[in-house]
Amino acid sequence: MLELWLLVAIIILAVLVRKPFMEHVLGGLDKRGQAIRNELDEAKRLHEEAKELLAKHRRQLHEGESLAADIEARAKLETERLQTRLKAEFEQLVDRRTQQAEERIAQEEARALADVRARAADLTVATTRRLLTEKLGGDAAQRVMQASIGEVTKKLG
Repeated sequence: MLELWLLVAIIILAVLVRKPFMEHVLGGLDKRGQAIRNELDEAKRLHEEAKELLAKHRRQLHEGESLAADIEARAKLETERLQTRLKAEFEQLVDRRTQQAEERIAQEEARALADVRARAADLTVATTRRLLTEKLGGDAAQRVMQASIGEVTKKLG
Protein backbone atom coordinates (compact mmCIF):
# COMPACT_ATOMS: atom_id res chain seq x y z
CA MET A 1 0.00 0.00 0.00
CA LEU A 2 2.76 2.25 0.61
CA GLU A 3 3.71 1.74 -2.92
CA LEU A 4 0.30 2.86 -4.03
CA TRP A 5 0.55 6.05 -1.98
CA LEU A 6 3.98 6.63 -3.31
CA LEU A 7 2.68 6.18 -6.85
CA VAL A 8 -0.22 8.61 -6.22
CA ALA A 9 2.18 11.16 -4.66
CA ILE A 10 4.51 10.92 -7.66
CA ILE A 11 1.56 11.35 -10.04
CA ILE A 12 0.30 14.39 -8.07
CA LEU A 13 3.82 15.81 -7.98
CA ALA A 14 4.20 15.22 -11.70
CA VAL A 15 0.86 16.94 -12.40
CA LEU A 16 1.74 19.91 -10.16
CA VAL A 17 5.29 20.30 -11.53
CA ARG A 18 4.29 19.62 -15.13
CA LYS A 19 2.33 22.85 -15.68
CA PRO A 20 5.04 25.31 -14.47
CA PHE A 21 7.77 23.17 -16.06
CA MET A 22 5.93 23.06 -19.36
CA GLU A 23 5.17 26.78 -19.28
CA HIS A 24 8.75 27.58 -18.44
CA VAL A 25 10.35 25.19 -20.95
CA LEU A 26 7.77 25.64 -23.71
CA GLY A 27 7.58 29.40 -23.13
CA GLY A 28 11.35 29.65 -23.44
CA LEU A 29 11.25 27.55 -26.58
CA ASP A 30 8.42 29.69 -27.99
CA LYS A 31 10.35 32.88 -27.20
CA ARG A 32 13.46 31.43 -28.80
CA GLY A 33 11.45 30.30 -31.84
CA GLN A 34 9.92 33.79 -32.18
CA ALA A 35 13.36 35.39 -31.88
CA ILE A 36 14.67 33.06 -34.59
CA ARG A 37 11.65 33.90 -36.80
CA ASN A 38 12.32 37.62 -36.25
CA GLU A 39 15.98 37.18 -37.14
CA LEU A 40 15.03 35.21 -40.26
CA ASP A 41 12.60 37.94 -41.29
CA GLU A 42 15.26 40.58 -40.69
CA ALA A 43 17.76 38.50 -42.68
CA LYS A 44 15.26 38.18 -45.56
CA ARG A 45 14.63 41.93 -45.47
CA LEU A 46 18.36 42.67 -45.46
CA HIS A 47 18.89 40.14 -48.28
CA GLU A 48 16.23 41.86 -50.40
CA GLU A 49 17.76 45.25 -49.59
CA ALA A 50 21.19 43.94 -50.59
CA LYS A 51 19.77 42.61 -53.88
CA GLU A 52 18.26 46.03 -54.62
CA LEU A 53 21.53 47.79 -53.80
CA LEU A 54 23.44 45.33 -55.97
CA ALA A 55 21.05 45.92 -58.86
CA LYS A 56 21.30 49.68 -58.34
CA HIS A 57 25.12 49.56 -58.31
CA ARG A 58 25.17 47.35 -61.40
CA ARG A 59 22.96 49.88 -63.21
CA GLN A 60 25.25 52.70 -62.08
CA LEU A 61 28.29 50.71 -63.18
CA HIS A 62 26.70 50.08 -66.59
CA GLU A 63 25.81 53.78 -66.91
CA GLY A 64 29.36 54.71 -65.87
CA GLU A 65 30.84 52.35 -68.44
CA SER A 66 28.54 53.77 -71.11
CA LEU A 67 29.51 57.31 -70.11
CA ALA A 68 33.21 56.38 -70.14
CA ALA A 69 32.85 54.82 -73.59
CA ASP A 70 31.05 57.95 -74.83
CA ILE A 71 33.75 60.20 -73.38
CA GLU A 72 36.45 58.03 -74.94
CA ALA A 73 34.73 58.17 -78.34
CA ARG A 74 34.40 61.95 -78.12
CA ALA A 75 38.04 62.24 -77.08
CA LYS A 76 39.13 60.15 -80.07
CA LEU A 77 37.08 62.31 -82.45
CA GLU A 78 38.46 65.49 -80.89
CA THR A 79 42.00 64.12 -81.10
CA GLU A 80 41.57 63.24 -84.77
CA ARG A 81 40.07 66.66 -85.48
CA LEU A 82 42.93 68.41 -83.68
CA GLN A 83 45.52 66.27 -85.45
CA THR A 84 43.99 67.10 -88.82
CA ARG A 85 43.85 70.81 -88.03
CA LEU A 86 47.38 70.92 -86.62
CA LYS A 87 48.73 68.96 -89.58
CA ALA A 88 47.09 71.39 -92.00
CA GLU A 89 48.42 74.38 -90.05
CA PHE A 90 51.89 72.83 -89.96
CA GLU A 91 51.84 72.20 -93.70
CA GLN A 92 50.72 75.80 -94.31
CA LEU A 93 53.53 77.02 -92.06
CA VAL A 94 56.09 74.87 -93.87
CA ASP A 95 54.80 76.07 -97.25
CA ARG A 96 54.90 79.70 -96.11
CA ARG A 97 58.44 79.33 -94.71
CA THR A 98 59.56 77.50 -97.86
CA GLN A 99 58.12 80.28 -100.02
CA GLN A 100 59.84 82.94 -97.85
CA ALA A 101 63.14 81.06 -98.09
CA GLU A 102 62.78 80.75 -101.88
CA GLU A 103 62.02 84.49 -102.12
CA ARG A 104 65.11 85.29 -100.02
CA ILE A 105 67.21 83.00 -102.16
CA ALA A 106 65.90 84.69 -105.32
CA GLN A 107 66.62 88.13 -103.83
CA GLU A 108 70.12 87.07 -102.81
CA GLU A 109 70.72 85.59 -106.27
CA ALA A 110 69.56 88.84 -107.89
CA ARG A 111 71.73 90.86 -105.51
CA ALA A 112 74.74 88.59 -106.15
CA LEU A 113 74.18 88.79 -109.90
CA ALA A 114 73.97 92.59 -109.69
CA ASP A 115 77.14 92.66 -107.57
CA VAL A 116 78.95 90.40 -110.07
CA ARG A 117 77.82 92.57 -112.96
CA ALA A 118 78.88 95.72 -111.16
CA ARG A 119 82.23 94.19 -110.25
CA ALA A 120 82.68 92.93 -113.82
CA ALA A 121 81.88 96.38 -115.15
CA ASP A 122 84.35 97.98 -112.75
CA LEU A 123 87.03 95.46 -113.68
CA THR A 124 86.31 95.93 -117.37
CA VAL A 125 86.57 99.70 -117.04
CA ALA A 126 89.77 99.49 -115.01
CA THR A 127 91.34 96.97 -117.36
CA THR A 128 90.31 98.93 -120.43
CA ARG A 129 91.68 102.17 -118.95
CA ARG A 130 94.98 100.56 -118.12
CA LEU A 131 95.31 98.91 -121.52
CA LEU A 132 94.35 102.06 -123.37
CA THR A 133 96.66 104.17 -121.33
CA GLU A 134 99.51 101.76 -121.96
CA LYS A 135 98.83 101.33 -125.70
CA LEU A 136 97.39 104.61 -126.87
CA GLY A 137 98.03 107.28 -124.38
CA GLY A 138 96.34 110.67 -123.71
CA ASP A 139 93.20 111.91 -125.48
CA ALA A 140 92.68 108.90 -127.72
CA ALA A 141 92.57 106.65 -124.65
CA GLN A 142 90.05 108.96 -123.05
CA ARG A 143 87.68 108.84 -126.08
CA VAL A 144 87.92 105.08 -126.45
CA MET A 145 87.33 104.75 -122.73
CA GLN A 146 84.16 106.87 -122.84
CA ALA A 147 82.82 104.89 -125.78
CA SER A 148 83.59 101.60 -124.05
CA ILE A 149 81.89 102.72 -120.82
CA GLY A 150 78.80 103.67 -122.77
CA GLU A 151 78.77 100.34 -124.55
CA VAL A 152 79.23 98.32 -121.33
CA THR A 153 76.48 100.35 -119.66
CA LYS A 154 74.12 99.53 -122.53
CA LYS A 155 74.91 95.83 -122.39
CA LEU A 156 74.62 95.52 -118.60
CA GLY A 157 71.58 97.74 -118.25
